[in-house]
Amino acid sequence: MTTSPTALPAGIRPGGRYADWHQPAPAYVVCDVDGTLIGPQVDATDEVVEAVVRAQDAGLRIGFATGRARLGVQALWDQLRTGGPHLLHNGAEVRADGRTVAAWSLTVDQVARLLTFARERDDAYLEVYTDDGYWVSAWDERARTHWEILGHEPLGVLEDPANLAGQPIPKITMTVFETAAVPAIIDGITSAGLTPGQADSPRAPELHFVNATHPDTDKGRALARAAEHLGIDLSRTVAIGDAANDLSMLQVAGTAIAMGQAPAEIQEVAHLVVPDVDAHGVAVALDAVRVWREQG
Repeated sequence: MTTSPTALPAGIRPGGRYADWHQPAPAYVVCDVDGTLIGPQVDATDEVVEAVVRAQDAGLRIGFATGRARLGVQALWDQLRTGGPHLLHNGAEVRADGRTVAAWSLTVDQVARLLTFARERDDAYLEVYTDDGYWVSAWDERARTHWEILGHEPLGVLEDPANLAGQPIPKITMTVFETAAVPAIIDGITSAGLTPGQADSPRAPELHFVNATHPDTDKGRALARAAEHLGIDLSRTVAIGDAANDLSMLQVAGTAIAMGQAPAEIQEVAHLVVPDVDAHGVAVALDAVRVWREQG
């Protein structure tokens, strides 16, 4: 059951689509990672951890929605112990309770095309993700900060994409070393017939990340698949994010919540806006969602 919104909890203000929102009886919350669950620090703050515990104790399912791979969120999962479903690789993989429930893989030919593109540039390099880890187009020390965020170094330099035949390849990431190069990288990914998604991290402000995924993949489609897995309507889902790669899930979620530091175009598609990541905005959101669930 839903009701028209009344007074909003402290710390929450209307977003651009507030007039379209109805206070939900939520069942499932997906949270972006970088800039939402965590800021520049490695771990979630105590305030966020405690809000996650309260939400899960109230019966809410909590998941990550991130451009990262499984290994890239392992430390956060160890801290929060959320059951998911989790939307990984910008939605290219949906995992729940330790197993993959949906996935969209790239082809070896698509990898080869982007590998050639990456090797023609000196302002970016490429990472190809598989179940075991990730391969790179070059051993580029400028990306070491990203390797540290991921928690492990590359498996090695990918010399021949054909060696990946038969393996699931959920995502390619172009790590970009110069801000001015980002549009060209996005164009190159689009020209390869893949979907680009920029997903920068406050832990590496000197780098930019543009993910390349299957054209049928984004966080919005993955959220719909996760809701289907749980047997719930999209109206009972909540999405919380702060960046361009969160737009698709904010557009389809029953309740779309933008972080306070999100750009204006992200806040415009959200129903609600919470404080920024440094003020534990996701904790404010989770506590409000928990109350709405208890009231429903």
